Amino acid sequence: MNFLHLKYFLMVAEELNITRAAERLYISQQSLSNHIGNLERELDVKLFTRSPKLSLTYAGEQLVQTATQILDLYSQFLNRVGDINRHYLGVLRVGISHTCGLALLPQVLPRFREEFPMVEFSLFEGNSSELEDELSHGRVDLIICFQPILLEGIRTTLLTEQRLMMVVPRRFMTDLFGSRAEEMRRQFFAGADINAFSSMPFVLIKRGNRTRSIVDQYFSRYYFKAKLLLETENTVTTLAMAQAGVGITICPQLFLRAMPYFAGSESPSIDCFPLTDPSTTSKLVAGIRTDRYLSHFGDRFIELAHTALNPSS
Repeated sequence: MNFLHLKYFLMVAEELNITRAAERLYISQQSLSNHIGNLERELDVKLFTRSPKLSLTYAGEQLVQTATQILDLYSQFLNRVGDINRHYLGVLRVGISHTCGLALLPQVLPRFREEFPMVEFSLFEGNSSELEDELSHGRVDLIICFQPILLEGIRTTLLTEQRLMMVVPRRFMTDLFGSRAEEMRRQFFAGADINAFSSMPFVLIKRGNRTRSIVDQYFSRYYFKAKLLLETENTVTTLAMAQAGVGITICPQLFLRAMPYFAGSESPSIDCFPLTDPSTTSKLVAGIRTDRYLSHFGDRFIELAHTALNPSS
């Protein structure tokens, strides 16, 4: 049994389909089947049942956990040795939300690749709970997300504090305030009055997302009942809906970077008004497990992310 056998086994266990697993591994189905067969003969146990469809046996389920731990420990060992020798070879596995990745990675990844050309960069995108699950199982080395992180045994590094912004279709201001629209727009650039928009439709990220939890608490604090037109898993969708004049959305200021025409309040079709209540300021952090070794290039990635988010510091 070798590390390659374990890697191939875990891919088949994840896909439960030889064809898809072979495609992801860039090898033939026959070669992959031979690897699994050799591993089963070496261990003298069946790892999969083949009919009516591919599924893990009890022994296979046990090997998934063991193989994951073995490969993770081996990866940490390589990172330690690489740091000792300053070869900086290895893999950095980062978990981040889709929208945060759009906003941050185009600035950070080119610089990281320039400094560490021999390090493979692996990306997992998901919501907050998915990111924490990946971190807890050692499938990523670090995550970038908004606090709070609910896992125990996590060390965090503050990257930036983000204020929530109301993204309002510009025509809504005219509909609400008529000839006073420009006056109210200037006033709201210093801080929006949420209750002024009680008659307007909202498009929000679905419940369960950290940002949505902050928004709901803010609504409750001000006894505000939003006219909810649409909920979605994707913040980019909410921003596009605001851009199209469908409804108001609320998101961290950072996420406006995810779409070029949201560079600021200069878009011809939307206004971006800050929410100034202290409860609507959230902290974006990098989180790592305290019981795991993070490589030098992992630490450097966090430093580059902090620099990208705080260019004047």
